[in-house]
Amino acid sequence: MSPDLRDSTGTAAHAHAPLKISSRQIALINALDEFRNLRKAAAAMHTTQPAASLLLQQLEERLGVPLFTRLPRGMEPTAFGEVLIRFAQGVVHEFGHAESEIRELAAGAAGLVRIGTVVGPVPSLVTRTLLAFKANNPRVRISVDVGTSDMLLPSLMRGDLDVVIGRLPDRSSHPEVDVELFGTAEHMRVIGRPRHPAARVENLALKDLVNLTWILHPVGSPMRSRVENILALAGMTETLDVIETANLLATTAMIEASDMISVVPEDVAQYYARYAMVAMLPVELPVPMVNLGLLTQRGRALSAAVIQLLQQLREHGG
Repeated sequence: MSPDLRDSTGTAAHAHAPLKISSRQIALINALDEFRNLRKAAAAMHTTQPAASLLLQQLEERLGVPLFTRLPRGMEPTAFGEVLIRFAQGVVHEFGHAESEIRELAAGAAGLVRIGTVVGPVPSLVTRTLLAFKANNPRVRISVDVGTSDMLLPSLMRGDLDVVIGRLPDRSSHPEVDVELFGTAEHMRVIGRPRHPAARVENLALKDLVNLTWILHPVGSPMRSRVENILALAGMTETLDVIETANLLATTAMIEASDMISVVPEDVAQYYARYAMVAMLPVELPVPMVNLGLLTQRGRALSAAVIQLLQQLREHGG
């Protein structure tokens, strides 16, 4: 190899050459990530240790970097190896989803759309959009996963979801995520049980609720961070009595049986109040949540069904 094809360390420069990696090497990388042991990884692949060692050696020579550090009792991935592990896991996920979608198509379906969403848009935006979409696409299978943004984002990055209706934590950006923000902010309401004592208090202030038990999203979620900021602005710097959950069934059940209160998106509060399951307490939260948006994985090809649903979400979301 001529000198101009090597960098200063003598490593072959492959930056512009396509990566050639076999399915067996992908399987080996995933097995090494799981077992961190070449013998066990080879056994899981139903091959010999020398054959697995050769596969790894060929891949490292092709990339020009070490992927795993050999230790007396196993192997640990290098920084380069961690990158390839993420790639290998993504390939396995994508093949699994492809297999599932092929089975659906063979059974007469017309595609699969996997949505992740925070709870706020479920009673309004998500419901309206899905009803309209299914009216025109009855054979497209739709999967809906409801959770917090910080829990849904890793699923999007793994390829388990096609789109997330949510927000990036702390208004941060993500190099692998495209974000389309909706035009209106999401407002929050404090809720309690029907006939909650605080519901009858005139000029109720947030400070009046400091001694109650609050049901809040877990630490780390964008909603929890924003609620804590709101409470701090209201001068509520005391340590609150908090139960952490993002599960609405658990929240409403505990509210119904006690004087606990919670903070939920306004659409959710109105939905449960309409069925007399909660009361919206007459207190204002001064700062709305950061706008929700459509989160998709950058550079990932989307099916026709996903593209159509995204367009309808844009139309209904304003």
